[in-house]
Amino acid sequence: MAQDCITFKGTRGGLLILLDASRDFNELRTNLAAKFAAARGFFRGATFALVPTSPLGSRETAELEAICREHGLVPGNNITLPECYRPFKKPAHTAKSGTLREVDAYQDTAELSTLLEEGNLRNGRELVYDGHVVLVGNVHEGATIKAKGNILVMGTLRGSAYAGVSGNRKAVIVAYRLVPEQLGIAGIIARSPEQNVRRAYPEIARLDGNCIIVEPYLRRNTPDH
Repeated sequence: MAQDCITFKGTRGGLLILLDASRDFNELRTNLAAKFAAARGFFRGATFALVPTSPLGSRETAELEAICREHGLVPGNNITLPECYRPFKKPAHTAKSGTLREVDAYQDTAELSTLLEEGNLRNGRELVYDGHVVLVGNVHEGATIKAKGNILVMGTLRGSAYAGVSGNRKAVIVAYRLVPEQLGIAGIIARSPEQNVRRAYPEIARLDGNCIIVEPYLRRNTPDH
């Protein structure tokens, strides 16, 4: 399978959009629009920077930035690109997208990148990532996600999910429908009850002491009026 020509990486400074400039520009443009459409507004309001493997023309850059703006993203200024986040050779510097500065990896060990995956994770498959994971799709029974950071499933989680696998007790697992076989956060494991009730709202799993608790996501994140 060919490598994805576009990858999203989340940092504290904003969203890095990594572009394989060796691919056909029409393919880049089509894939970028498709990723935003699949995310269904998830990145709206985020600041962004385009990071091609080699410099793009001003017209091409403007077209890609226009797609980002159409989906509610805002060009960022002075977004830092840690060395450990570079899947390609070198980042390009674009005036409209902000200046990208290379820094030593050890200065950003607290930051975790974000992997955006599209499609269903089927039985027997395992998705492992050294950061946060956002899956636009469902996790079927027998499938597993493991991440150093948080896990967000924009669909139904029926398989297993393990967040904070390096010991991060602040990691959380969020899903539109949370009916898992097993959950794990920072090495603490919880299994679903035999009679697992399917809720009609998103839920979040987090640590409370040495126990994993599950609660409505919107109730916890909606400000009081």
